[in-house]
Amino acid sequence: MKRPWGELRRLLAARGDRLTPQRMAIYDAVVGRSTHPSVDTVYDQVHKRFPSLSRATVYVTLSLFADLGLVQEVSGPIRRYDGQAARHVNLVCERCGSVVDVFDTRLQDIERKVASRARFSVRKTRFELHGICPTCQRSA
Repeated sequence: MKRPWGELRRLLAARGDRLTPQRMAIYDAVVGRSTHPSVDTVYDQVHKRFPSLSRATVYVTLSLFADLGLVQEVSGPIRRYDGQAARHVNLVCERCGSVVDVFDTRLQDIERKVASRARFSVRKTRFELHGICPTCQRSA
């Protein structure tokens, strides 16, 4: 995975922030991965390298990355973070909390048409469908 440290450094500097080794590790734990880790999952992974790291730092950093458009927050029983930059739908199971990515090239067209109709300037996009996954349906 290509790590855009220069671009990330520029984005952070524009906000008056710095690119720290801890932020780089948090970025690596989420961005570009197909998993949807929670703050606790990211903390557990990064804390091994940085024992003085706090959960609050992970939470603040993930919120910052969401503001920068690098990750998306995924709502559900547990807030998770999605490091996939391409437009896609997150299918969120309301029972087990699993999240599945579904990519569809038509999403950008839908977004553009809806925004145009409402004369709305879109800054962020998040597509989520909440329901019950096939595994939980079978176990019910």
